[in-house]
Amino acid sequence: MKYILSLFFISLFFSPAWAQNDTLVINHPRRVTVISSDSLQRVIVNGKQGDDDFVYQNTIRLVDANYESNTSISRDHWELIPSVKLGKKKSDEGNSKIPRTYNVLTAHFGVGFTCPTHVDNRIDFSTFKSWEIFATVVQWDHYMDPRSRNCLSLGLGIDWKNYRMTDDMLFTKDHDGNVTVERFPLEFEPKFSRIKVFSLTATLRYEHDFGGGFAIGFGPVVNFNTYASIKTRYKFLGDKVKHMEKNIRQRPVTIDWMLNMRLASVPFYVKYSNDDVLKDGGVRFRSLSFGLYL
Repeated sequence: MKYILSLFFISLFFSPAWAQNDTLVINHPRRVTVISSDSLQRVIVNGKQGDDDFVYQNTIRLVDANYESNTSISRDHWELIPSVKLGKKKSDEGNSKIPRTYNVLTAHFGVGFTCPTHVDNRIDFSTFKSWEIFATVVQWDHYMDPRSRNCLSLGLGIDWKNYRMTDDMLFTKDHDGNVTVERFPLEFEPKFSRIKVFSLTATLRYEHDFGGGFAIGFGPVVNFNTYASIKTRYKFLGDKVKHMEKNIRQRPVTIDWMLNMRLASVPFYVKYSNDDVLKDGGVRFRSLSFGLYL
């Protein structure tokens, strides 16, 4: 009986590109593994046309001339960001045909809004006019199980954060080089005043995929804040004016705690830092941001 089932499943996976309601067609699988015992039949399909990371598993338990079937299919995921495989998948010692772990190089991109917390009471930030753009230029993903449910990631990237006010207050530097806030002169027509911080980033994150388009990850992002500036725009006597100030004494290193989540395969992120953006002596606020993470 078990040999007949083996031949049936192998012929099913290599069948032409047609399907009925009770038929699953996997075109061009990379590897098909059939494991048989007296009471167990297990079929594993690795890879399919256009997706080398696809995994299909079907287990049939033979019980007194009847059988119980359990099927799982690996998650679908957004393919907007390219990935590069590293080396070969490692296998369990007991069965060299079943993949256990593997590594991938990926790149990622995020865009969102900043909503600072612990804010100096003189400041009123405009959340949906303040933004964050960041990119993980290279990320090493280590998948720790055959179904790619658990992943440990290390990444290097860049980040821009923008904190903007659009009322009648402006950022400026005092005589000690610290950032403070002042009110626009009455003859000025304010547009905005903002602080921008540019960072080099290093990320460590663990992610678990629950299946069904739902996954969650968490970890620190270390920001090496190499540049920061103030930009203020306003009108004076009908003329547009832009004023820039640099060397605003940002903290050189801060840590964001990043939570990323996939809901119905749509990826979101939230970042929060316990560190003030600027050094002591300047205006005080901490960074909170949220948006899409691809």
